[in-house]
Amino acid sequence: MMKEIKKKRYFITGLLIVLPILITAYLFISLFAFFDNILGRYISRLTLALFGYKIPGLGLLVFAGIIFFTGFFATNFIGRRFMRYLESFWFRFPIVKKVYPAAKQITHFLFGEKLQGKFQKVALARFPHKDCYSLGFITNETTESIKAKTGKDLMNVLIPTVPNPITGFLLFIPREDLIFLDMTIEEAVKMIVSGGVLDPKDLLRHASPIQD
Repeated sequence: MMKEIKKKRYFITGLLIVLPILITAYLFISLFAFFDNILGRYISRLTLALFGYKIPGLGLLVFAGIIFFTGFFATNFIGRRFMRYLESFWFRFPIVKKVYPAAKQITHFLFGEKLQGKFQKVALARFPHKDCYSLGFITNETTESIKAKTGKDLMNVLIPTVPNPITGFLLFIPREDLIFLDMTIEEAVKMIVSGGVLDPKDLLRHASPIQD
């Protein structure tokens, strides 16, 4: 019986060590292949014709270089004027006019600034019904037009979905119905990503799969 328990413990311990490594490697390789393939499919044809072989990662390197020099160009006076002209040109196409602004807002949300600048405070809200609480991010005060219609001091609250903290339900909740928490944005995000299994302050301590 003891041998069976030890075997089970060895297997679980090995699983907790190997599985995160495999998941991390899989995600890294998948992202590498995705971004490398954006330009790599065309560059590979060129290198195959010139040298007789493909160069893995060259597409990703060229893609990163284009991003860097685009950012460099867009930060000077001529570049800013050109980007404004390019955006106005894009807006002439009906479909692009609907897709591009949303894509730009999402990109700026994810990469433009730190997450703290997007989420102001952490609060508890009664959702999806009055007898339970959900963790929510205060994103802003509700517009005056909505406040005028409801006659209440409303706050914009994003109720995030697990495990992605930047997607969820946008609710307009009266300020007095919210319970503001003494919790940082980072702590709340960690709790959401972990599905509430671990306390945010104990995540690093629980990260090691080997227990004494």
